[in-house]
Amino acid sequence: MRRAEAAGMRRRTLLTLGLALPALALAAPQRYEMRSFVNVNGTVRPAFAWCDAPGRVLAVTRPAKGVQTTPQPVTLYRWLKRPLPESDASRLTAPYLLGPSEGAAGSVYTRLSLPDGSGAASNFFIRTSNVENVIDPAYRMTRVNEFRTPEGSFSCRYQPQAVFMGATAKRTVIVWDNGRTATYATRNFDGTPGVYVTGGKVSYDELGPEYIFNGADGYSYLVSYHDSSAFVQTRRAGKTLQTEPFLAYSYSLPVKEQP
Repeated sequence: MRRAEAAGMRRRTLLTLGLALPALALAAPQRYEMRSFVNVNGTVRPAFAWCDAPGRVLAVTRPAKGVQTTPQPVTLYRWLKRPLPESDASRLTAPYLLGPSEGAAGSVYTRLSLPDGSGAASNFFIRTSNVENVIDPAYRMTRVNEFRTPEGSFSCRYQPQAVFMGATAKRTVIVWDNGRTATYATRNFDGTPGVYVTGGKVSYDELGPEYIFNGADGYSYLVSYHDSSAFVQTRRAGKTLQTEPFLAYSYSLPVKEQP
């Protein structure tokens, strides 16, 4: 009798463990990846990083190869927020070398240097976080802390739980989506109040997501983005009032875990 009871206990224990292991796997937190892009004269290219800074938008193209050991050629783009970036006088592009990267005190410093590799630009860099980044499932976006260029040091806006963030010539657009509620917000460059609308609806096609937010007084806002295009469109009473392409943008999407 005792042997039978012991065998039964072992079977129940194994069954319980067998049920618990799949539950633990299902409970694993969702991880995310972040993709960033810069709009170069209407052509969207991958960005290493971009920065929504006070007074300007900055972006550096992503090099073809990694930057951990050997500096790679990139282009730095800068648009001033006032006057608006449509003005040729507000736009600046400059060639640089990007890399190497070095970690220190919670940050990763990726050097920007002159194209000839000289050390005159050794104090220029892009600083990102090695704490607030998508390696940790708690963050949907990796934090870009700072761009330091010949024009100065510029801190960058950060929205850790946004699914999308981009800068047009006139405003910054942020979209949050927790799976139940989608929210849209803007930060206008001319100092006027931005828009905040919740209750957005999302649909998907073969390219990517499209969000629609219905605001006050008949206004609605459409945000569409993928790897080769991104724009925000303002409508009222079914009529399109304006369409703004993004100069630079990032979006977050779930990582497909390997089985």
